[in-house]
Amino acid sequence: MNMSKCLAVVARTVVGAVLVFSSVVKALDPYGTVLKIEEYLAAVGWHPVGDIAMWGAVALVGVEMLVGVALLVGALPKLTAKVALALNGAFLLVTLWAAVANPVAECGCFGDVVTLTNWQTFAKNVVLVALTLVALWGAGVRGKVWREATAVVAMVGVVTLATYSLIRLPFVEKFPFGVGVNIVEAVNQEYAEEATYVVCREIATGAEQTFAVEDSEWWDESKWEVVRTVTPSAKEDVRVAAKDFRLYVDDYGLTMQVLMVPVCRLICVENVDRLSKREHNKLQNIAWECADRGERVLIVSASRYNKVERKFPNLEICNMDPVVMRALLRARAGIVTLQRGTVTHKVTVEAVKSSE
Repeated sequence: MNMSKCLAVVARTVVGAVLVFSSVVKALDPYGTVLKIEEYLAAVGWHPVGDIAMWGAVALVGVEMLVGVALLVGALPKLTAKVALALNGAFLLVTLWAAVANPVAECGCFGDVVTLTNWQTFAKNVVLVALTLVALWGAGVRGKVWREATAVVAMVGVVTLATYSLIRLPFVEKFPFGVGVNIVEAVNQEYAEEATYVVCREIATGAEQTFAVEDSEWWDESKWEVVRTVTPSAKEDVRVAAKDFRLYVDDYGLTMQVLMVPVCRLICVENVDRLSKREHNKLQNIAWECADRGERVLIVSASRYNKVERKFPNLEICNMDPVVMRALLRARAGIVTLQRGTVTHKVTVEAVKSSE
């Protein structure tokens, strides 16, 4: 193998691996990609209706996987390199605009797994475009049929995963409100991890012991001497914590009430204006069914209270921060079931049934 072909193989392998990784992390949490696409479109003054952003996210996942695997296995090398160049070139232009204008905080190209600033993303895309040019320079013309088939199968698989995750929620729960989590216990754990504590040495025995700052026992200087004070460093990478779970009605917090009841259904609708008539009727019927069974039902939304009240009359309504809502339920609408503060079930509006 001559030098040009060797460099081309290395270059297409690196570019292919990056595209495959990007596709997989998006497929595991496609709703995050939907939100990012909507951010970009809103930045240019376009607020898409319907499911444009959702299917755009699925299409992006599929294209990245198709091109990435094709590069890795060497399927149609010349054509694949040209498509990869067009794709990475488009990403380069978008990220240049994002870096200069700063319309969004970060690109979201690797979901929440790897976060990059806009300028870091632009630099990454410059490298990828350069590598793609090297791959194109040393690429052959024809590949083998099994290689094209491998790329197509991989694309179908990742598109299926992304579609399932949008309709049925992601397999991997990376936020602090996963099924089985008791929110009260999670909040207490977070505060315990953030608490400052004092390590003291007992003067009589020399044994060390740890105390909470507010514990008055270590204040006895005749018995204890302070060795050190420990203040845990803040977790900068945590965007949403369990303690951010808050429900409001006209600035009155009812969070603890909800977390204490035997069964509570949170009918989550981030934006009531984007709810179709069919979805609205489905959620409203479910709400009344649950209420008739004696369960507490709350319509939870980030929309204005009076707007939600018009959509869901005669039902209990509260507000929640939209960022926290997106962590609680990775869908624009659906139902979260709590049993004495423990998340026991989640379902999207697309997958919900009357028996929920």
